[in-house]
Amino acid sequence: MGISAIIIDTREPDWVKKLQFGGVPVSHNVLDAGDLWIVTDDNRLLVIERKTPNDFLGTLKEERLFIQMAGLQEVRTQGYWPYLLITGELQRGANGHVVTDRETGWSWTAIEGALLSVQEMGIFVTYCANDFDLEAAILRLADRSRNEKMILPPARIGKVLGVQAGFLCGLPGIGPEKVGEVLAYCGTPAWALVALTDAESQIPGIGPGIKNNVRYTLGLKDNEQIGILINEKGDEVLQILPIGAQ
Repeated sequence: MGISAIIIDTREPDWVKKLQFGGVPVSHNVLDAGDLWIVTDDNRLLVIERKTPNDFLGTLKEERLFIQMAGLQEVRTQGYWPYLLITGELQRGANGHVVTDRETGWSWTAIEGALLSVQEMGIFVTYCANDFDLEAAILRLADRSRNEKMILPPARIGKVLGVQAGFLCGLPGIGPEKVGEVLAYCGTPAWALVALTDAESQIPGIGPGIKNNVRYTLGLKDNEQIGILINEKGDEVLQILPIGAQ
């Protein structure tokens, strides 16, 4: 096996864009997912997200990592091979914190959990020694045999929350686990605010305690709820109403 062509994302640093990969054709373009797309001699396409250890921790902290991983998971459904390639070590320090080129405040178990979640999405996680080993590591990846009979579906499917779900997730007791049921029951975030502050609503999995916490978070009194009224133009308008008035 080997490499027949490579596309490198234009946003990669110059030293990456100047790698030769044994003299194969190299082009540059803005990629929808990953940093390097590798076309192998056996007509496979490898999509590689390159991260230094510190970059990996930074994107995890900024909550961008799993959005990027969802992009890699999407290309997997097209028959491509997605990889997260970390160019260095994530070591465990004596105090249980992660060590890169410095000691970080990250818990080793938390980072191992994040890496496991990436793999559960069907994305292969691999490492190389450092930036200087990147070119050789990609050549090693391309040289691997890829028998389609070994491809298995991931145990878990990643899903990026939409704006509406993200808004409701900020309310106490909702979160990613319950927001789908809330939206399915209510239809829109506006009606969700009504139902979540209405003592009589019957949202699956939402009890009086969560409703009380939502009312408190929204600055409502114990006897107030969010309601929707129709104005003279026929538009729906959110208002604070006495509880039970909706």
